[in-house]
Amino acid sequence: MSEHWTQYAACRDTMLELWFGPEGYAEPKDQSRWRQRRAAEVCAMCPVRTECLAEELMRPIREQHGIRGGLTPRARERLLARWRQTGHVPEDRPPDGIETVRRLLEKHEQRRDQRIRHG
Repeated sequence: MSEHWTQYAACRDTMLELWFGPEGYAEPKDQSRWRQRRAAEVCAMCPVRTECLAEELMRPIREQHGIRGGLTPRARERLLARWRQTGHVPEDRPPDGIETVRRLLEKHEQRRDQRIRHG
């Protein structure tokens, strides 16, 4: 039996509140932004970031919560919308697997890097 990717996650020993926000009170916007940035920093150095993001992207939007793979639910929704516009992901269902997500993320990051280099 192979080990699950979550064993290698950079977030495995962090508090859930960092990823999902506090339970029981409305978090102020500045606090929420700080928390989300901090979570994204942890994700940026995670060796299984793609697996985490893929698992979340393969769920229906209404079931997605918190920071996963460095992205907020809104950012994941925008990413899926772009992939659907370009025909890479069907309109009526999530991506079909981790390899599809991995390939699309690689293309997305290459385009982002090109935009940064070319201003």
